[in-house]
Amino acid sequence: MPDLHGWITQQIDAVEQLTVMISPGGYAPDDWRIEPSRSGRWTQIVAYSRTNIEPPEAAARENDQPVALVQSGRNEHLLIAMHDPAAVLRRCVADRRILARHTLDPDNHYEPACLGCGTYGYADLTNVDNLNECPELLDLAYAHGLTDEILASLDRPEPPPAPPRPEPAGVNLAAYMRLWTAQPTSSVPPALRGPNWTP
Repeated sequence: MPDLHGWITQQIDAVEQLTVMISPGGYAPDDWRIEPSRSGRWTQIVAYSRTNIEPPEAAARENDQPVALVQSGRNEHLLIAMHDPAAVLRRCVADRRILARHTLDPDNHYEPACLGCGTYGYADLTNVDNLNECPELLDLAYAHGLTDEILASLDRPEPPPAPPRPEPAGVNLAAYMRLWTAQPTSSVPPALRGPNWTP
């Protein structure tokens, strides 16, 4: 399983795939059909105009597919129109912007901290030590259907690897020998030589 950030990304990807079934702005109140293959979702949504005296069965299809009935003069179709593909794609873009801000802190190599939640105190301690506990991501995931069971099954994010430590510089033996054999007092000017000076 992915971590919370990866799970939300998967949900947004799935929503974006559904939006390509209809061209943006392709909603028509009297006839709008979408056929996602995901279980537990509508397999067909048709908005019918009918009068109040017509029974729902009159608008039913020959098969057992669920339908959304829109009575004449009423506004049930407005809820469907809110989910026009263009509107859904705008929400996906907004969700991805939140994901881009709330991601693993690349400079924190000892815990999977959330970059977007910031730090506190003089030591810049992280406000959220585990990306799966980021309140912004949890709220966003709830909108995409996150449950306690799904959250418990998600992987714990791994902190980014620490950069390799630089190799120590090689020992310059020639320089050490020059320092070892040098006689720095021999070059002292006479004016600076004290009474106890020895070359």
